[in-house]
Amino acid sequence: MPDMLAIISKAIFEKEAAGLSPGKVLATDRYRSQSKHLAPLESGGRLFLVTVRPPDEALWLVAVLDGLSLDEDEGWVGRQNRVPITDITPLIPQLRFESGKGIQAAKGALGMSLQTPRLLTAADAALLLGATGWGPPNITAHQAHSRLPCLCKRCLPQSPEHAEAGGMRFLRARVESGGKLLHYWLPEELSRDAREVARSVQTAMAGRWGA
Repeated sequence: MPDMLAIISKAIFEKEAAGLSPGKVLATDRYRSQSKHLAPLESGGRLFLVTVRPPDEALWLVAVLDGLSLDEDEGWVGRQNRVPITDITPLIPQLRFESGKGIQAAKGALGMSLQTPRLLTAADAALLLGATGWGPPNITAHQAHSRLPCLCKRCLPQSPEHAEAGGMRFLRARVESGGKLLHYWLPEELSRDAREVARSVQTAMAGRWGA
């Protein structure tokens, strides 16, 4: 379930978030785009929305959407955002994305450089959420001797999006339930059933922790 980053234009942000500033929550549950670059979200990833603010090209994280599905009229629609608007300008040099290239933009071209949605690494997502001070706790147990990379809170930022073990390929996945977050490895052959598997995991979480 890859996470992605996409940009909201200055005009749209100022229309939908009039008067909002860092610390306030933008009450949105959708991203009005049909871009084919967002196709990875079909497997259930989160969408981190940013915008560039004048006069000094500050980069703001304005929303994080999950539980997304594609609507032919409204674009990507999910659960309402709960993450406060956060100035993430100081994090720009630390973001790497799955491409490994980070953000490379000439002065005055930051917004243009982010026009194409990008895949975030686990470290990128953790960095962005950490800056907001918001996020459910990762309750995934540490696995010191697993054949697959550990996905606990400490190890997650270094974990890859894909892994192999026993001749099988796996995708990193996660579910949130009752204010708790659990990460797990999903066999790649079940990727088309990722949402059904996630619901089963959520049911198991509810049974164990009363989520």
